[in-house]
Amino acid sequence: MYTAGRTAQLTGIPRETLRKWEQRYGVVEPVRSEGNYRLYDDEAVRRLSVMRDLVDAGWAPRIAARKVLEEPTGSASVLPLPADGSPLSQVDELIGCALDFDVVRLESLIDKAFAETDLAAVVDEWLMPSLVRLGGAWQRGEVSIAGEHFASAAVLRRLAQEFHQLPHPAAGAPSVMVGLARGSRHELGVMAFAMVLRSRGVAVTYLGADLPVEAWVDTVRAVGPDAVVLGVPTVEDLPAVREAVQAISATAPVLLGGAHQHRVEGAEPLGHRAGQAAAELAARLTA
Repeated sequence: MYTAGRTAQLTGIPRETLRKWEQRYGVVEPVRSEGNYRLYDDEAVRRLSVMRDLVDAGWAPRIAARKVLEEPTGSASVLPLPADGSPLSQVDELIGCALDFDVVRLESLIDKAFAETDLAAVVDEWLMPSLVRLGGAWQRGEVSIAGEHFASAAVLRRLAQEFHQLPHPAAGAPSVMVGLARGSRHELGVMAFAMVLRSRGVAVTYLGADLPVEAWVDTVRAVGPDAVVLGVPTVEDLPAVREAVQAISATAPVLLGGAHQHRVEGAEPLGHRAGQAAAELAARLTA
């Protein structure tokens, strides 16, 4: 459970706004401690974070609150789905594979999706929507944590395989460093971003998950990238990402992806479509 002050820090929402959203829109219902202090659980923090993302994207608070209340397990990202019949339209199939622990079906599903020629479309139209659906099923108790890990691990293996099979960038290509800050382990989004970026001719130095700020600083100085990209997938990642951005930004431009990218000052948000963001960054750097 978190106090109002800690919740404000995690979500980036001022305490006065928290109270207003509770009283006016009923988006969360905090419990009271013995001392009559308001306390928030993880679900309340998640709901408030989604509402904050929607408001930051231009939604009126009343409409944002209604969406959060109508779709309590949803996220702020609105990802269009491809037409029926395309392998990329099977965004619920990952849930079935996780339920049945069906290795053959899972690998076939991933093979068909990645057979599409445009990796950015694979990421935005199938991969990320499928993972959002899978995460929602786990939150609702429809998929076990073992099933979620089973499916996610298979996807991560395939992303790594695709990344390493891509041709090396040409000499003199722009370079970008990609990874996660200290304590952050939700690697699928940044790995997908790195894959698309490399497919567009950028030299990607992929550092993976849970990298301490000192290692970020030392590596940026050693490699000298044209840009650094970090993911901010959860509210718990915010303190470490803010620390990393502050330490790195004097040396290289820092860009952010992930659900909570707009809560970090001093860095450029990339938006919520990882494939499109990677393609646009590659175009910008190679122009």
